[in-house]
Parts: sequence; C-alpha cells; structure tokens
Amino acid sequence: MWKVCLLLLVISLWGQGTRTWGVGLQFGINLPAYRTSQKVDQAVVLPGFTGGVQGRLSLKQKWALQGGIYFSQRNSAYLLTESYPSDTTVGSFRDEYTVHITNNGRLEVGHIEVPLLLEWSFLEKEDWRSYVLLGLHGGYQVFARNYGRTQVALEGLDFLPLFGFSPQTRVIVAEGPIEPGRVRFRRGDLGVWLGGGNAHSMGPGVMTFEVRFFGGVVNSFRSPAGVRFYNGSVMFLTGYLF
Repeated sequence: MWKVCLLLLVISLWGQGTRTWGVGLQFGINLPAYRTSQKVDQAVVLPGFTGGVQGRLSLKQKWALQGGIYFSQRNSAYLLTESYPSDTTVGSFRDEYTVHITNNGRLEVGHIEVPLLLEWSFLEKEDWRSYVLLGLHGGYQVFARNYGRTQVALEGLDFLPLFGFSPQTRVIVAEGPIEPGRVRFRRGDLGVWLGGGNAHSMGPGVMTFEVRFFGGVVNSFRSPAGVRFYNGSVMFLTGYLF
C-alpha cells in the first residue's frame, strides 16, 4: 500500500510545473556506521570512497527527484576476541582451560548502489538553495575482503605452576592469517538514505555539497550463523550538475 501512495505522490508532483533534468558527477568520502549484534573489543573507522554519476529531475517548485549509480568502498579495522571452555584428558589426568581466539583484522567492502531520493528545498535564494533528502537504495556487493591476524591462546592450564607461571597466564599456541571463509556476505543490499545539502549556481551548472546517512536494513552476513551485521555509513559528497 505504501508503495502505491509513494508512486501517486511522485506522479502528482511530476505532473505539475516545469520538469528540468540535470546530470553530473558526485564524489567524496564515507565513514562506516555498521550495526552488529557481535560484541567487538575495538572498532576503528577508516575513511572510504563514494562516487558516481548523479541525476536530478525537478518536479514542482521545491520538489525534485535525485538518483544515480555509485560505487562505495567502506573500510574499518577491528579487534575481536571469542572465548570458550575446553579440556584435555591424558590417561586419568584432565586439564580444563579456556580457549581465546583473537582476530585483529581489517574489513573492506565494495558496493554498487542505486539510490532514489526525494528532494525538498526548504530555503531558496537567487543563486543557491538548501534542501533535505530522503529515499531508498538497492545495492550489489562487488567485493568483500576480511584479512589480518588470528591468535589462539589457552588460559588456565594446570601444568603452568610447574614452570613458575600462574594458571591465569595466557599461552599462545597458534598464530596466522584470518581464515578467508570465516565471514560470508550476501550480495544484495537494501537501505534507507537521509541527508541534506546546499546547491550553488556556478558557471553553466550547479555545485552541490551534501551530507548523507545510509542505514542498511538487510543482514549482510550469511555466516557466521546468528550474527547480524547491517551496512551503513555517513557520506560527505561534492558534485557538479549540468
């Protein structure tokens, strides 16, 4: 029902006033704003790139539609430790301990994104205007890289006091690269965009400066099972429309 209402609103606005097209380029940086059910010891936001072709269709007075096709790469670093109990039995001797698996990694994810945004200009002057944006987008993942180092340590080993160590000492038993298939992503993505900006007349076209927030609504993880991870970012974009 809401899709029908949105379509009727767009048709109503489109059918009034002069329709004017604008096409240009837009690019900038994004800062990841992921949401996840997984407890992370440390998360570091790393700037990524967003850019692509932008289109704008004026509807009635203060209203317009924005769309385009963009490439976005989002980067982040993280530190994640997973712990669980284990034991070893040798003859009649049973040693209980805790296994700690620490992943010190970096996540890089790239998407092709096609947003459709409704623009409302709430303030207009002769050669500039300010506006807000709201809409949806569909995305397709073109790559996902999860790499770094994994460390496996044991804590609570009973034989450690024999060597002058406390049982609470963590003993590193293995270290190596993060397993490539540890995390698997979905290809498709869907999200909500909210933002605003300013447009200034410059030469034959218009220069734009925007801040946009994107929040994903689809769980990006196929595995590990039970972990929810939603895409998202804050974008700072500049562009030029002819």
